[in-house]
This record gives sequence, structure tokens and C-alpha cells, in this order.
Amino acid sequence: MDLIYRYDPYLPVQQTTTADADGAIRALGEGNLRMSEIVRRMQRATLGDGVGEEFVIPVSPISLGLPLWEGSVLTQAPYALFLGCSDARVPIEQLFDQAFNNLFVVRIAGNVLGTECLGSIDYAVRHFSESLRLMVVLGHTGCGAVTAAVDTYLSPRDYADIAFTHSLRSLVNRLMVAVRGAAKTFERICGHEITHHPNYRHALIDLSVFINAAVTAADLRRETQTLCAGSIRVVFGVCNLGNLIVRSIPGPITDEFLSSMFCAAPESTEQLSDLSGRLAKGILAEHTLD
Repeated sequence: MDLIYRYDPYLPVQQTTTADADGAIRALGEGNLRMSEIVRRMQRATLGDGVGEEFVIPVSPISLGLPLWEGSVLTQAPYALFLGCSDARVPIEQLFDQAFNNLFVVRIAGNVLGTECLGSIDYAVRHFSESLRLMVVLGHTGCGAVTAAVDTYLSPRDYADIAFTHSLRSLVNRLMVAVRGAAKTFERICGHEITHHPNYRHALIDLSVFINAAVTAADLRRETQTLCAGSIRVVFGVCNLGNLIVRSIPGPITDEFLSSMFCAAPESTEQLSDLSGRLAKGILAEHTLD
């Protein structure tokens, strides 16, 4: 299989712009589909199927972040802001097949909303109001920070390992809200006996990843609504490291993929509780905890 990035100097140079949040979501969704298709084709080629195929990806100076002429500098104009995890396996621009200058990305372990992150987001909202249409909290499966928080919740005595490390303790404490919420949701749906299931830990990690992204999105919406007066939509999603597909609700991938990639940030405790229940049922179906 040949994966080719090709620049045609005779094609008109176009920069991605979106009129609204729906356009931003559509552009991100189409980009994630393109990237996941590349991954799928490469996996097929690795297994001996599709060898000899050619996959051409058009690029331009703008998509590479290059100035159009020597000495010029592109004006910063992202249409989406991401708060994502620092995990090296989740490069957000590549994940959504986006060009330089399309995304304003803030990354921190566990995609939690700390003061420093909020400062960067505050800057973006204030300075890029003409181009910014969407804010996304992006989690991912197998998150190490969430896993540490889950293990601390399940074995409190092991908390001593991080108790004397202020920075790590602060991170785990922020994630513990989502972990406790995930555990209570499972018990509400299945009863306390689910905690004895051999797959419970893995299911709790998965559900905590989704709930953490949702809770952080709710916090982000609340913290920024006075700055943007609701003009910038806040959503969340989770990247599956197995196939690089982003979705907001666990479960089988359907033809309605683009509409389920992101979910709006919950605006009340009732919405969060209802969302947590739907997320838990999706995780239960994947892990078959019966």
C-alpha cells in the first residue's frame, strides 16, 4: 500500500472556515472518518489484503502551516478549541485530519480543567471570537490518569503512593468526581453485586473516561458562558485507541456516526444523571457484565 501526501501548486489554496458549530462538527467528523479509513486500509495491507493500493492525501502550504510567501505569517484563526489528554497516542490534529491553524489545542493528563488550562482557553475565547465556533473536551480509552484514579478508588490504601506528590494528587482528585459518579451509576443500574464481577474494573475505567469528559465539558461551558454568551458550543467525545474513531456514546458504530461523534455538555445534574445512565448501559453491553 502506498500512502502519498501530494501537493499540487495549481490547485487553489483554501483555508477551512465554518459558519457555525454544526459546520465545525461536520468538518471534524469528516476528518476523523478520513483518518480512520487510512488506519483501516493500513491494517488491511499489514495483513496482506489491499497490497498495492494507492491512497493519495492532498496537502497545501496552509495545511502544512507554511506561509504563502517568504516572511509572511498566517493569522491565527482556529474554528475549534480542544481540551484533550496529553497521551502521545492521541495527536488531535492528526486524529481529525486537520490542517495547521484549524484547531487551538490545550492538552493535560486526564483532560481535566485546571486553572492554567482555563487561562489558555480564556485567551482563545477572547482573541479568536471571529473564527471560533466549537469547544471540544476529548477523552480517550485506556487513559492512564483515569486508570490511576479508578485504582485509587478501588484500593484506597494504595493512595499513599501518591499522597505526598502534590501535583499527582491534585490530578487524581479532580478525576475522582467522575470515578465516583461512574461507580454509583453502575450500582444504581445493576446493584452492588456488580462490583464483584471480574470485568468490573475495566468497565469502571471505560465509563469513568466518558463521564470525566462529560463533567469537564459541563465545567468548561459554565466557566466560559459569560465570555462567549453561548455563541460557542461546548461538546465532548472519546477517542477509541483501537480504531481512532471518536464517539460520545459507547456502542456499535452505525451509519449515524457523524451525529453521535460529539454530545452537548450537560447543563444540569438531571441531564448528567440521565447521560451517565445511557453511557453505563453502553459500557455494560460492550463488557457483557451479567
